[in-house]
Amino acid sequence: MGEQDNGRNHAGASDGQAAEGGPAEVGVGTAAVSGSSVRVGDRRVGAAVRVGRAVQTILNALAAIARLVGSLFAVVLLIRVGLAFVAVNPHNVIVEWIVGFSDAIVLDFRDLFLPTDPRIGLAVNYGLAAVFWLVAGMVVGWALSALGQLAAGRPRL
Repeated sequence: MGEQDNGRNHAGASDGQAAEGGPAEVGVGTAAVSGSSVRVGDRRVGAAVRVGRAVQTILNALAAIARLVGSLFAVVLLIRVGLAFVAVNPHNVIVEWIVGFSDAIVLDFRDLFLPTDPRIGLAVNYGLAAVFWLVAGMVVGWALSALGQLAAGRPRL
């Protein structure tokens, strides 16, 4: 009676059946196959998740760069507006660079408004271009960030 209550006898009996090719072998084989297929599936899902997160990281970095570029363009335009109201040496390399670069990024805002005072016109037109670049940087950054969320499988609400 003592041997029947021992847990080792029960395990030994099922091991004996498995070794003999009894019904325990089917259960063991099925568990091993289903366990390995789950692992393979998990690896594939894990790889997809890692790729999605990598794409999300790249798109978030691009979103940050878009916001930064928009902000830097706006700052250069606002510095250009400030230079119009103070006496500066127009032949200074820094002033020439700011004027040349701001003239390139002002786009078609340069002659949008034509008041009688050219400094006011420059302030309004370049200021409007600065607002445009801020908004454009934020919108592009938001779109890239949302695309990154979709790539990672987490849609933005």
